[in-house]
Amino acid sequence: MKYIIAIFVSAVLFSACQKEDNPKLPDLVRVPLPLITLDPASDAAISSQDVAGFNGKFIVDLYFKNDVPPQKFDVVAVKNDDPSSVIKIKEGITTFPTIVEFSGADILAAFGDAKEGDKFTVGADVYMSNGQKLEAFPLTGTNYGASILGQPGSSPFIDLLVQCVFNKNTFNGDYTITQDDWNDFDLGANISVKPGSGDNQISITAYPAPKYGKNRKPLIVDVDPATSIATVSEQVIGDYDGAPPGATIRGSGNVNPCGDKITLTLTFNIGGDEYPDNVLVLEK
Repeated sequence: MKYIIAIFVSAVLFSACQKEDNPKLPDLVRVPLPLITLDPASDAAISSQDVAGFNGKFIVDLYFKNDVPPQKFDVVAVKNDDPSSVIKIKEGITTFPTIVEFSGADILAAFGDAKEGDKFTVGADVYMSNGQKLEAFPLTGTNYGASILGQPGSSPFIDLLVQCVFNKNTFNGDYTITQDDWNDFDLGANISVKPGSGDNQISITAYPAPKYGKNRKPLIVDVDPATSIATVSEQVIGDYDGAPPGATIRGSGNVNPCGDKITLTLTFNIGGDEYPDNVLVLEK
């Protein structure tokens, strides 16, 4: 019997403690979290060679689509994670999804410059239905809450990097030969490089060197803009003196997307005889 009484007393005390000593738990508030993604029509990165030409477009939406919506979003951006540099891109967004544009001209006007290695981050200040404002890039404290980036499929921010982006028009002018395993040219000699006719082609006027041949044709190089890998499909480049006409070249290599270096490993075919593994390096 004494054990039953003890259990009863403990239950009463526990109940009293719950009712009288604990404060009422606050209601949980779900933040109308921004979902910001890159529009398919947007450039994925900012070209350091042509910042003004950047075409940025973002889709601003709600992560929790069925929850209470915000009063509004203000889309903002910072440079190199510095919250003191925050600028507003578009204010008062109340319709979701909405497409927001952010051009290279906007970046230069707001931040003054953008050089290779810089990063611009786009986010949104949230104005909740109760009037509370949650900043994307607060000077102190945290933004929307802990572990927001851990939400499956969440994307409250977008990073835009300033980097060299392949553009065939960057490859234009005289380049210096720093390696020529075929030995047609002296090191330090210059040869002409121009944009090719294709979207991702460059044209090199190289072999045969004038002192060794004639009927010279430009060497056409195809570049994968995503990887900077260069491919030289087999093609006629000209006639070497004293050899069967129609010498051909094929090969592969890579380019620096900044436009200042081209490296190719080439196989020459003259009259049916092949000469592989000839490295050509051009620098600007």
